[in-house]
Amino acid sequence: MPQRILITGFGPFPGIIENASAHVAPLLAERAGRELPGTKVAAAVLPTEWEAGPRDLEKLITDFQPSVCLHLGVSGWATGVVQETHARNRAAERPDAAGRVPTSRRLIEDAPALLVPARTSQVLALGGPGQSGDYVCNAVFFHSLWLARQQAGRRHVAFLHLPVRVGDFGMAQDRLLNRRPLPLESALEAALKVLTAIAQAAMPGRTAPARF
Repeated sequence: MPQRILITGFGPFPGIIENASAHVAPLLAERAGRELPGTKVAAAVLPTEWEAGPRDLEKLITDFQPSVCLHLGVSGWATGVVQETHARNRAAERPDAAGRVPTSRRLIEDAPALLVPARTSQVLALGGPGQSGDYVCNAVFFHSLWLARQQAGRRHVAFLHLPVRVGDFGMAQDRLLNRRPLPLESALEAALKVLTAIAQAAMPGRTAPARF
């Protein structure tokens, strides 16, 4: 069986009219399919919604059964590609793309406060390490790590934040966020480095369980 890699981006949300990650995800999947032999790569765009985002991700994982999940999102503070170091079991009282706020401040009641992915690589792309905050991007990252835990760490998970603008993609309502874009090729190269390292670590016989 070929190694399976799932790459996700997000749709728009309040303040972000066009989400660059929705465009970068399929482009990265196409390149990874060419450059990573023995892999089957799928891309999907998740709704930036408290309930629908994690729910759709779980269905994708159930149907596709990936050994690697790489999630892409955008952040106003990111100037390069930022690899997130952990996810928090916390939800901000902020409306999602559907205008809904979370029903609980905890994402999963019986889960720990923090989940940390396996240290599969020292690659921290162009923007250095970061943390995913407590919005929907963090919720998806946390759920993905939690689902990986149920598989005893056999699935590797990572999250990369991109700037609001990548190449010709991305637009925010706040003009200050529409700063000079990160070149698309730079974003793809950095993301592919991280993805390659994770995919290599997830190969049979080399898998290390995630740390929680």
